[in-house]
Amino acid sequence: MARQMSNEQMRKRIEELEAEILARSHAEKDLQGELRKFHSLYDLAVAMTSEHSMDDNLQLIVEKSRMILCSDISHISLYDTERREFYKHRSSGIRTEAYRRMRIPWDRGLGGMVARTRAGAIVEDYFSDERLDPPMRGIVFEEGIVSGMAVPVQMGAKILGVLYVFNRVKTSYSQSDLDTLLLIGNLAAVEVMRKQSEDALRESEERFRFMAETTGDVIYRLRYDFMTYDYLSPGIEGLTGYSAEDFKSMSFSKLVVRIDLPGQESVSPTEIVRERLEGKTGEYRADYLIRTRARDLKWLRDHSFPWVDESGKVVGSVGILSDISDYKRAEALVKERTADLIESEEKYRSLVENVPLVVYRMKQDGEILFVNQFVEEVFGYGPVEMLSNPVLWQESLYGEDRGRIGELRWQCCQEGNDFIAEYRVVHKSGHIVYVIDHAIPLRDSCGATRSMDGIIMDVTGRVKLQEDLIRTEGLKTIGEVSARLAHEIRNPLVSAGGFARRLLSAMDPADPNRPKVEIILKEVGRLELILHMILNYIRPVELEKSPTDLNDLIEGVLHAIQEADCGKHARFDLRLTTGLPDIEVDRLQMRRVLDSLIRNALNQMPQGGALSIESSCKGASFDLDFRYPVLHMSADDVEHFFYPFTTFQTAQSIVDLPMCKILVDKHGGAIDVRLEGESALWIHLSLPL
Repeated sequence: MARQMSNEQMRKRIEELEAEILARSHAEKDLQGELRKFHSLYDLAVAMTSEHSMDDNLQLIVEKSRMILCSDISHISLYDTERREFYKHRSSGIRTEAYRRMRIPWDRGLGGMVARTRAGAIVEDYFSDERLDPPMRGIVFEEGIVSGMAVPVQMGAKILGVLYVFNRVKTSYSQSDLDTLLLIGNLAAVEVMRKQSEDALRESEERFRFMAETTGDVIYRLRYDFMTYDYLSPGIEGLTGYSAEDFKSMSFSKLVVRIDLPGQESVSPTEIVRERLEGKTGEYRADYLIRTRARDLKWLRDHSFPWVDESGKVVGSVGILSDISDYKRAEALVKERTADLIESEEKYRSLVENVPLVVYRMKQDGEILFVNQFVEEVFGYGPVEMLSNPVLWQESLYGEDRGRIGELRWQCCQEGNDFIAEYRVVHKSGHIVYVIDHAIPLRDSCGATRSMDGIIMDVTGRVKLQEDLIRTEGLKTIGEVSARLAHEIRNPLVSAGGFARRLLSAMDPADPNRPKVEIILKEVGRLELILHMILNYIRPVELEKSPTDLNDLIEGVLHAIQEADCGKHARFDLRLTTGLPDIEVDRLQMRRVLDSLIRNALNQMPQGGALSIESSCKGASFDLDFRYPVLHMSADDVEHFFYPFTTFQTAQSIVDLPMCKILVDKHGGAIDVRLEGESALWIHLSLPL
C-alpha cells in the first residue's frame, strides 16, 4: 500500500515538473520574443541615425513594425492640418489601391479615436468594435482587415499622425505588443518633427537670406568690446554709400549728425554710451540723421535687441537699420498740417459753439450726431439731452408742422436737395419759438446721402415784429374808420333819441303805442352804449409806467376778488416764481387786465374748478400762464376770444376782454389763447422786461 502511494506521489510530482518545465519554456520563449523585439527596435533606432531622408526612415519604420509585430499590414498616416484628415504617407503590405489612397477624417475610425484620446488602442474585431465608426467600410472590408493596433505619433501635445498594424485574421494583440508599437511611434514622431524643424529652419534661413540681400534695410550684429560689426548685410552701401568692408576700418558714429530717441530729440551720443556702460542694454530704438558718402543727409532708424553669449552675458546687439527719410519728411509735414488743422479746428469749434445759431448734424433716421450749445436756447434741452434722446428733436416740433417738416427732410435725404423751411418749435418751458432751418445733404463715395448738416436760426423776434407791425397798422386803420363811423352814427342817433324822448313825454300813459316808443328808446340807449364802447377802443391810451412787482400785483388782484366774494366756489393754484425782476408797466391798467382775465375765468369755470396761475422769466420776457377748465368753449370762441359780442362772454366781459388785448399790446406784450384738450383753456401773456 505504501508503495502504491509512493508511485501516485511520484506521478503527481512528474506532472508538476512537466508543467513547470513547460511554463519555463513558454516564459523563455516570451523572453526570447521580447528580446528579438528590443534587438529589432535597437537596430531600427541605429538605422534611423544614418543619413537617410524622412521618407526612407518612415518606410523603414512601417516595415519593421510589420516584422516585429508579425502583422500583415503596417502604415503611418500623417495629419493634414488644412483638410483635417489623416493620409497614408508610408505603408507596407497593403493590397488594394483604394485603401492606399483612402483619407480618414480626423474624428473618425480607429485613427480618430487614438488622436482624440492620445493613447494607443487594440482592436480584436474591427467591424464589431462598438468604439469605432469605421468610415468607408467597403474599402476596409476589401482590404481584409480584421484585427489591429494603432498608436499616436505625437510630440508633446501636438498630434503629427497615427501608426497602424493590422492582420487579416483574428489576432489577440497583447499590451506588450501595444507598448512596442508605441515605442516605434515615438521614433516616428522624432523623425517627423526633425523633418519639420529642418524645413522650418531652411525656410527661415532662405527668408533671412532673401531679406538681407534684397531689402533696402540693413541687418547688423555689433560687438560691444571693440564696437565693431561682425556682420553687415549688403544693403549698407545703398544706405550710406560705404560698403561693409569700409566699416571695418571706420566708425559708423562718424556719419551721425543728430540722434533722436523716442520722446527726445537731439540726444548726445555720450548719453547713449553712458547708458550702455551702466548696463542699460535692453531693446533699443533711435533715429539717426547721417551724412552719406555723397554728402547727402539721410534719416536712418535703428531698432536692436541685446546679443548674449552662452553664459547669458550681453556681448553686443543685433538690429536693423531702415531708411526713414521719407517718413521723417512726411512726419514734419504732418506736424505742420496738424498744427494748422488744430488751429483751424479751434477756430471752427469757437465759431460753432459761440454763433447764435443751432448747428447740427443729423442722420437719415433722425439720430443726432452733433449739436452745439445754442440748442438749449431754442429747444430748452441741452446737447447731452438731445444726443442721448434724439426723439426730443421730433417731439419738440409744433404739432401742425411735424408732418410737413418730416416730409421735407425725407425728400432732402432721398433727392439730395437742400432743406429750407420755417416752422415752430415748442420750447421745453412750453412757449413757441419760430425758426428757419437750412440743411444740406452729405453724400458718401457712392453718392448716397448719409447725413445732413444744418443750422437753425431763431426768428421769433422777427415774427413778433411783423405781427406787431401788422397789428399796429390794423389798429390805426380801425381807429380812423371807427372814429369816422362813430361821428356819422352819433348825429342821427342823438336826433332819433331826442325825438323818441319828446314823443314819449307827450304820450298818454294809456296810449297803445307807448310800449313801441319805449322799445325804440331802449334800443337807442343800447346803440349809445355800443357807440361809447367803440369810442373807448379807439381813444388813445396813455400809459404811466413804473417798476412793478407783477407777482405782488397778481396776489393783490386775487385778494380783492376773494374779498368781494367772487371766487368762493373756485380753487386757486398759484405758481409764482420768486426773485423775478420788476417790469415797467402801468400798474393801474395792468391791474385792470389781470382783474378782467381772472373774473372772466371764474365766470367760465365750473363750480369747484381750479384756476392755475404761473409766472416765469424766459429770455427777455416776463410770462404769465392761466389754465382753467371751461364748460362750453368751441374753437371759434377761442379764435374770437378778445372780440366783443361773442356768444360765451358775460355782460361784464364785453368791454373788459377786448380792452385786455388792447392794453397788453400797448405795453409791447402779447396774449394768446388755446384750448388744451376739449375742456381746458390756456391763456399765455408775455410782457417785455
